[in-house]
Amino acid sequence: MKKINLFLTLFAFILFTSCDEDTNDVSVDFSQTDMLSNYADNLIVPAFKNYSTSTASLYTATESFTSAPDADKLSGLKENLIEVYENWAKVNAYQYGYAVDINLQTNTNSFPTQRDDIDAKIEAGDFNIESISSYNIKGLPAVDYLLNSDTDEAILLEFTEDENRGTYLLTVVKQLNDNAVATYDAWDNGYAAEFASNEGNDPSSSLSYIVNEYNKAYERCKNQRVGYALGKNSISGNSSPMSVESYYNQETLNLLKINVASLQEIFNGKDGLGLADYLDAYYKAGSIEEDLASKINAQFELIKDKLDECSDPFSDHIEAKDATVESLYDEMQKLVVMIKSEMSSALSVKITYQDSDGD
Repeated sequence: MKKINLFLTLFAFILFTSCDEDTNDVSVDFSQTDMLSNYADNLIVPAFKNYSTSTASLYTATESFTSAPDADKLSGLKENLIEVYENWAKVNAYQYGYAVDINLQTNTNSFPTQRDDIDAKIEAGDFNIESISSYNIKGLPAVDYLLNSDTDEAILLEFTEDENRGTYLLTVVKQLNDNAVATYDAWDNGYAAEFASNEGNDPSSSLSYIVNEYNKAYERCKNQRVGYALGKNSISGNSSPMSVESYYNQETLNLLKINVASLQEIFNGKDGLGLADYLDAYYKAGSIEEDLASKINAQFELIKDKLDECSDPFSDHIEAKDATVESLYDEMQKLVVMIKSEMSSALSVKITYQDSDGD
């Protein structure tokens, strides 16, 4: 009798599990291929093209400045840097393909930068930035420090009197540009087509890449650009204003707004099919009970409203830990559950990375 009961229990468990796994096995009127093609052709490739074009301009301007520093060149170089930062905000969610091979994210924008280590390498004439421990002494944050950490007069004097400083800056910018151009070339010369044809929802599918890297990019936006500086992940809970992105040129708020707007655009697929449309198809088919696409977009709008309440320099909000930035962080936190848990579940995509955020 015990064996019969055990058999019935196991049978019921298997039946329940099978039904649960088939929850999203619903026929929907949606073309995953069209969505992937839209992402590749209309969002990712153009974004990397713009980014690589801006890094090329930055490199050309850096060559000119370091060969003969003057005030006009420095001013132009700073403008070039802002353009690169803004274009980076529109590609940092696309960390798959060749970008993974070269660790594009960590090589490009690991902040806060280690200014003392940069100065030590410049003094020693050490221009090697290829080691695994070099992430915080190169990339955009290092350029920001070298160009914006003092008055223009002081910066000019440093580059005029110390040739090593110019060599270090040029080395950093060259790596930025080389990586940007190589990543764009990879997408433009075959990977876009490969990406668009890689259907399914298993961990090696393009849909999985999009969903996972999208979530990573959003959590970087919430944590690295706001939460960590607020002390949300530290034992002391103390704020760290210098830990924000683009601290020295005070473009933090501008870049945060661009990051959020870009992430919402990616969610909606810009002018074509995107994750929002995929969720809407499941909603209309009855696979999910909630209009999750509208819910996520509404939360994005709340976050953008909170950003509009902030002012420059954003680091002042962080230092004060005022109600404005605390409210912003709270609204950003709410979106994590929607995209990381609810969206991934609705699309039957497994989150394949781990973090220590406690979401």
